[in-house]
Amino acid sequence: MLLHRIILNNVFSMKKIMAIALISSFPMLLKAQEVTDYNSMKETIKQEILQELKQKDSLDKEKEKKSLLSWDKFSFSGYGAVNYYNYGTYDSDSQIRDKIDPERLNLYIGYRFNDWISMRSEVEFEHGGTGATMEYDVQEEAGEFEQEIEAGGEVKLEQMYLDFHLRPYLGVRVGRVKLHLNLAQTLDRPTAYFTTHKPNMENEILPLGWYENGLQLYGTFLKNFKYELSFTNGLDSSGFSSRNFVKGGHQLRFEMANADAWAYSGKIDYLFGKNKHTFIGAGFYYGNSNPNRSKKDITKNGYVTLFTAHLSYDEGPLRFNAALIWGTVQNSDLISAANRRLSSTLGVKRTNVGKEAMGVSSEIGYDILHLFPTLNTQQKLYPFVRYEYYDTMRKTQGNIIRSPKWERKAFTAGLNWFITPQIVAKAHYEWRTLGADFYDMTQITPVYMGRKMKENTFSAGIAFSF
Repeated sequence: MLLHRIILNNVFSMKKIMAIALISSFPMLLKAQEVTDYNSMKETIKQEILQELKQKDSLDKEKEKKSLLSWDKFSFSGYGAVNYYNYGTYDSDSQIRDKIDPERLNLYIGYRFNDWISMRSEVEFEHGGTGATMEYDVQEEAGEFEQEIEAGGEVKLEQMYLDFHLRPYLGVRVGRVKLHLNLAQTLDRPTAYFTTHKPNMENEILPLGWYENGLQLYGTFLKNFKYELSFTNGLDSSGFSSRNFVKGGHQLRFEMANADAWAYSGKIDYLFGKNKHTFIGAGFYYGNSNPNRSKKDITKNGYVTLFTAHLSYDEGPLRFNAALIWGTVQNSDLISAANRRLSSTLGVKRTNVGKEAMGVSSEIGYDILHLFPTLNTQQKLYPFVRYEYYDTMRKTQGNIIRSPKWERKAFTAGLNWFITPQIVAKAHYEWRTLGADFYDMTQITPVYMGRKMKENTFSAGIAFSF
């Protein structure tokens, strides 16, 4: 194509030179009587030049058209997981059943318009289907059948934004963006965490994944520092609950998110290793949640304040991470009272909300195949252990009574077998102890069994990332 353009331009230039030469030499030609029709010759040359110009213009338009839509400007990736859950001792829910679940399939599609503007999107398929279903909730609804509007499964547009990469230290995302203030939001692919499901501590307190609509600034400075600042729609306090703190405030129940109140969030990380998952950092979130309620039934503010800290180390055969979350809800007693008055058709828990929540976790794994270099394999085998402590009702406000049931300590041990770098088979066993005393409720009079409530779970699954 390039050679064709060069030849075409040269021919075009030669014809112009010939035209000028012929015109300038016309008197001599006329004098020599070698030219009989000057006007005819001039018209012929004129038409040839116009034809060449049309061809050149057509080629330029074709090139422009191809540059606007080119397959090499698309990007495509994703991940998925299928898990099995077996419940042993589970004092908090005597009705719980073993489950198998196509947990999720997430697909990322991107398009690069030019060197500094691109589009990013993510679509998530959860639990193998869509539509309404029933949930039997013992833990928060005292054994009620609850209509779940969003599941049997979901198909959700998680992300969709335009990315303007202005400078290494300044980029702007506009649309539906992902908030990365906590560790699990960054290590979100199943090949990046050891448990079959997303880490309990973070998943019980915060939305995972957490996506909101608005504006996001990001960039890198001083070579190893990365930051992110977001201005987005806030949470909806009608979804807050005893067990999950502010997690249910993520606005997913309606077609559009309410934006009567906005939120500010961000994070900063310091990268100190060779791997992109080796970093230390902190994050924050601040926003009023009451104006975004489905009903305007609270006049006072309900500001949510969150602080997070995290460490991730992934170098060679060793993987280690730790995370902390601390959060408060303003006027949590008023929110609790208002939530109890909500209709059951809204699909929220309507339970008391804690004033303060806190959680910590740490995890370590080591690739034992690294100890056998003669194997010469890309496979990896990580035994791992994990510890978590979290309490979603650490403190309460007003006449709200703290429930020790939501103070949880968990120890997990398991294996990750990376069949290839992109495919991992997982298995783990978790021992969880709750803060509440265990009573045998099968007796006429409940009998204290001399121990705390326990939740023990075995889980196995397979996941991939591409």
